[in-house]
Amino acid sequence: MKKTSLLGRFFRRALLLWGAASLMLTLVVGTVLLTAGLWMPIEDTPRKADAIVLLAGDPRRAPHAAELYRRGFAPVIYVGRPVIEPDPLRDMGLPEPTEPERTQAALAHLGVPLTDIHFYGEGLRSTVDEAEHLAATLPPEVRTILVVTSPSHCRRAKFIMTRALPGRELLFCPPAGQALPASWWRDQNAARQVIVECAKFLFYFTGTPFRSAS
Repeated sequence: MKKTSLLGRFFRRALLLWGAASLMLTLVVGTVLLTAGLWMPIEDTPRKADAIVLLAGDPRRAPHAAELYRRGFAPVIYVGRPVIEPDPLRDMGLPEPTEPERTQAALAHLGVPLTDIHFYGEGLRSTVDEAEHLAATLPPEVRTILVVTSPSHCRRAKFIMTRALPGRELLFCPPAGQALPASWWRDQNAARQVIVECAKFLFYFTGTPFRSAS
């Protein structure tokens, strides 16, 4: 009876500890998610830099990169080449530009000379992949970089790029029109961005980053 009583107390305490740990984890995760609109974006004040880096993933970021270029913040723009997914229209021979082609066309249309648009990487599959290819592409004299990406991507991108590009100053300048609302869960697009970014953060710490064949 005494042994059974001791085992019972042990299991009760174990369950209490498990319950307390689960509650604490739920509170932490809930707080992180609810405040995502505050901690995910980074808005550094742009200033004179050696280059603008336009991260792949959304050609709609191109106008902001072009604006920074036109305002004289940097003399060159580096554009990533993401992996090209299969496209039935392209396979049919119809003109369907790739993301790098659309980005280049947008930058040129907005006044950036083609000679000042440089590409890096090929078939890039992740932010880690981009950061590693940038480290191998950027010349040593490029020390200060304006990074253009979506607000929801800033925090993860800074975490990854700071480690891949040591000794370089990274200033994150997301497009103003894409800011995350504080109540992001009420906006379908913002909710999708936050959920995807949180999942990618988790995968970065627990998985193996995707990399291109190059």
